[in-house]
Amino acid sequence: MARHVLSKRDMKFFEGRMRDYGLWADFMGTSKIEVDEKKDRRCFFIGSVIISVEKEELIPSIELLNAVKPKTRTMEVDDGAAIHVLKGAKLFIKGVLSISEDVVSGQLVYIKDRTGKYIAVGKASESKEVLDKMENGVAAIMVLTYGINPCDA
Repeated sequence: MARHVLSKRDMKFFEGRMRDYGLWADFMGTSKIEVDEKKDRRCFFIGSVIISVEKEELIPSIELLNAVKPKTRTMEVDDGAAIHVLKGAKLFIKGVLSISEDVVSGQLVYIKDRTGKYIAVGKASESKEVLDKMENGVAAIMVLTYGINPCDA
């Protein structure tokens, strides 16, 4: 199917999902959001900018994260970890500086560097409560990193 503007009904559904993920911003309500439906995924756009892709779940683009600056589902990483995360490596707990209270095992988390710039989307390996007690091990596995087109990933 060709790229097309979301209908009002689909836009309401999309907005609800984005709000659930903590990713809705007022500018999105006044924008024409388009969808490009492919065999195994749906890619959502505002103009030429990809804002999210839906495969098994809705994955926000890094551009959207940096525009919206979500306060939920976040992990802040140190400079050493950021370098490896940008290459798609697993995020180890030793590189994590902070974790938002609402992080749950298996849930998407938004990874940001020390400057507050979002650089990746990962899946949390454990809840914040468990991660806070860990001294070693994987905190998150990367799903999407900066510079990767989420519609091609």
